[in-house]
Amino acid sequence: MKTYFQFNLRITTVIFLLFVLSGHEVQSQEYSIGIKAGVNYSLNDNGSEVLRNAVQYSAESDFGYQAGAFLEMNFGKWLLRPEVFLNRARGEFEFRESPSSYSLEKISLPLLFGYNVFRSFDVYAGPAYQFILNKEMENTLDPLLDDHSNLAAQFGFKISFNRLELDLRYDFTFPSEDFQIVNFNNGNRAYFDEGRLNQIMLSLNYKIFGNNLPSARRGGSCYF
Repeated sequence: MKTYFQFNLRITTVIFLLFVLSGHEVQSQEYSIGIKAGVNYSLNDNGSEVLRNAVQYSAESDFGYQAGAFLEMNFGKWLLRPEVFLNRARGEFEFRESPSSYSLEKISLPLLFGYNVFRSFDVYAGPAYQFILNKEMENTLDPLLDDHSNLAAQFGFKISFNRLELDLRYDFTFPSEDFQIVNFNNGNRAYFDEGRLNQIMLSLNYKIFGNNLPSARRGGSCYF
């Protein structure tokens, strides 16, 4: 199993390449670099399921969080926005004997393509590559498999207020063939399928620096 140190080293390298290798390109158009943080709410439906004692359970929705950084490049009214952030999602399985909390930690690397609809209102969509850091379920004897990655899609909108942005999006992780047999403390065994958690994500973003800050015009309109 990969350690957190190995993952952090890999993500640090990705961030360094993202911001340094793109430095030459961003000099020719408007850009901004910033940080983001917020909460998420899992909407699982059939995303994360457990088959236990002939009864199938889906993870009930719960709150989690995310935090990271972004680079945004603007081409008139169009934008390209790579991001990197840590995402912790949660759900809960309402087993008959007792509920069991389920959590999923991952690094998400979305590449978003967007359009400035009106003044400070942008819409966007794009793919996201996800490194799974850790999966945990309460009352189990076996650690959950976490040494893989997922492909997801994200889409949403954001509203800018000077250097601040309010960002609302939906994160959908594509189905996989992953499964695992899980042994519980009470002697029960379960079939754990996929383990993905789809989410609604609300973030507050802050632009630290760039040439696309409050006084800069974009697409004939200006930010508030």
